[in-house]
Amino acid sequence: MSLAFTLVFVAAAPFWTMMIVAPRWRWTSRVMSSPWSVTPPLVFWFVFAVPRFGELLPAVLKPTLEGWQELVADPAALTFTWSQIIAWDLFVGRWIYLDSRERGIHPLVVSPLLVLAVLFSPIAVPLYLLVRRLPGARFVVFDPEPEPRSTVPDSLTTAGPVRRALLGWHRPLMLFVAFAAVTTVVSMVGLAVDDRVLVGAAIWAKPAKFAFSFGLYALTLAWLLSLPRRHVKLGRKIGTITAVACFLEVAVVAVQTVRGHRSHFNIETAFDATMWAVMAASILVLWIATLVGAVVIMRERYADLPSLWALRLGTLISLAGMAVAFMMVISTSAQRAERPRTTVGAHSVGVVDGGPGMPVTGWNLAGGDLRAAHFIGIHGLQAVPLFLVLLGLLAPRLPRLRDERVRVRLVWTFAGGYAGLLVLTTWQALRRQAFLSPDALTLGALGALVIGTAVAAVWAFTPPPNYPGVDERRLTTDRVPADF
Repeated sequence: MSLAFTLVFVAAAPFWTMMIVAPRWRWTSRVMSSPWSVTPPLVFWFVFAVPRFGELLPAVLKPTLEGWQELVADPAALTFTWSQIIAWDLFVGRWIYLDSRERGIHPLVVSPLLVLAVLFSPIAVPLYLLVRRLPGARFVVFDPEPEPRSTVPDSLTTAGPVRRALLGWHRPLMLFVAFAAVTTVVSMVGLAVDDRVLVGAAIWAKPAKFAFSFGLYALTLAWLLSLPRRHVKLGRKIGTITAVACFLEVAVVAVQTVRGHRSHFNIETAFDATMWAVMAASILVLWIATLVGAVVIMRERYADLPSLWALRLGTLISLAGMAVAFMMVISTSAQRAERPRTTVGAHSVGVVDGGPGMPVTGWNLAGGDLRAAHFIGIHGLQAVPLFLVLLGLLAPRLPRLRDERVRVRLVWTFAGGYAGLLVLTTWQALRRQAFLSPDALTLGALGALVIGTAVAAVWAFTPPPNYPGVDERRLTTDRVPADF
């Protein structure tokens, strides 16, 4: 039965691979244009569900938690339920692919969303719906300046606005994004067919998480580096260095996974020690490159203030989140006492790595884990700009958000609350406390952070001094400013 459970995902894997890796291939369009492309996983539903239809029908007509618990306790029932989930995810991914092709949205934007749909389709769908609402101009938050004559071939001048915007994105970073997408898909297949466990987690979980996270970071940085009008050459050098560092990180994790060895903190053999040294050096280079990029963005002056502060604050939070990783490489007293030494550093605080962990993330449930704060911090680069995008989408319904000063205040408030969460989770981990087991002191600090952020948000949303009068009739016909 375990083989059938694995084959359910294998049946859908070729279609996901075509949409993500070869979206412009003519056979991809032909195959995915047919609605029958989502049926292979459903074969397993008919094979295992039809013989148990007498048990399934009552569970569907009068669903109860106890009834479904009893039903899915049977491996065959769990297998046909899994096949239904996989078929639905493929149906959603097919819709995203076909709709994006019809709208001319560039594959470099859609492919990461399709990878996310493989993992968490309920997250991928609203994100894609948000992308659909963003016209090409929304990707350019900096005021336009006279540009030199375009070197883009005439055959591409009629491309969609998103495609034209992506033509100028940093090529090495975008090549790494493609590599990360492929690595994520391969890792997901590995999770389905390889049951090996390493340090208490599925062995392919780490390359899947690393490839997805680094790919998202590189995609965001490629977009950011396309915005400034100053220090263009320096920005492109930063992008190239970042692409190489990200590639080394993900490649080392993948190589060590294939070998069945730990990628992090492992100095058991000469080869393992070399791989860990490469990772440590590349992450340091990546942090320095991000620091230089933060300085470039801080010196930028061509953006509207809300966008500029969203980029600045998001980059600084991401930089702080990366710095949390430096705490992980410090050896514990037990590791220093080892003879011979096999490990140096750990994710967990107060307990050894490899204990009970959270689903998906693997964060330690028995003690502190710095990966929670690290994760929250590095994705500040996406969270803060996305919050500004949300303000832009709400502006037609909330006229006060059209005031630049209100948006700047709200961006600062959100970034402050997000940075506070980074500090809080770091403090919690250093106190040897599991992320999901906060004590009264941690809960009190979290409550104070929430209340403080809420009060600041109310203040930020109030009209600033000398707020001009608003004519509601006029606002109903005004267009939203271009920076949204």
